[in-house]
Amino acid sequence: MTKTSDDMVKSYRMVPEDFVKHLFSTFVIVTIVVLVASILFSVPEKQPLTIKGYATSNPVAFEQVALRALDGQGQIANYGPPYNNGTGNVESVLQKTVGILHPINAEQKFILNPLKMAASINPAIAPALTQFESASPAQQALWETRYTAALNKGQYQNGVVVVPKGNYGPLPTLINATLSLGKSGLMSGALIRNPSVTTRFDNQNYLLFLQGQPLQKDPATQSLVGGNWGIIHPAINGYPAAWWMTIPTWIYQWPVVANSSASDALALSIGFLFWLALALIPWIPGLNKLPRYLGVHRLIWREFYRNHANGQGTVATPDQSHAS
Repeated sequence: MTKTSDDMVKSYRMVPEDFVKHLFSTFVIVTIVVLVASILFSVPEKQPLTIKGYATSNPVAFEQVALRALDGQGQIANYGPPYNNGTGNVESVLQKTVGILHPINAEQKFILNPLKMAASINPAIAPALTQFESASPAQQALWETRYTAALNKGQYQNGVVVVPKGNYGPLPTLINATLSLGKSGLMSGALIRNPSVTTRFDNQNYLLFLQGQPLQKDPATQSLVGGNWGIIHPAINGYPAAWWMTIPTWIYQWPVVANSSASDALALSIGFLFWLALALIPWIPGLNKLPRYLGVHRLIWREFYRNHANGQGTVATPDQSHAS
């Protein structure tokens, strides 16, 4: 038997092992460590921004969000690919090339469809829905323009938003019904309900409904915008944030990325190139020899190399050990 293989046998004491017991005991130990660590080092969570919470705390602003979705002026209604043909957030030709992958008609999916569901349990909404949908696009736009201006002076009174008197058609009824849905928490359920698929729900509309002013203003209250680098800044002072996102966030600070109309595409492409370079290191000439030149493995396995090196400072092979 060679010296190397002989060491492999004689250097370790062989004992019976119950692997089930070992696995279970390891699981118990890890579970205890995780629970203790979570108690000692956990970070308190900030209350999430929800449709119900926003409708309850900002009823007038909520109605403005709903009206912008109805008239096609909202963040998602005018977004562009991959949601629709808008141009509000089109960064580059890449986005146009991808096309509409997740079609969203904000008027129907965000407002009218939830109201039609609500009308099944509150028939008072039905006449207003019929009046609005039977009106011409020009008439709808006129009502929406007038009600948009009126909401700037709106006040929340007795559970509804009151605006100056005017000819707004059925919009006060529809938008206040949307507010009631939001405050009750039923709006969230109506947005994720997919009538054409009975076995699953679609969270897309729920996640996108508050895009725009609600999500843009909420981070400002936590110092998560501008020079604070957003995602790596703590939402709760005194606790660490997502520091591991420093490098991706740093890429967005590069002038070539920050000043580009396609900043997201550029940042993701740069990140992909970094990943590709790391993945291909074993095949890149020069880089694939770095481990040998750096010798980190010799530092880690220094005891092995000290015990098994021959006079030339190289590790003895089994044949060399047997010949000696």
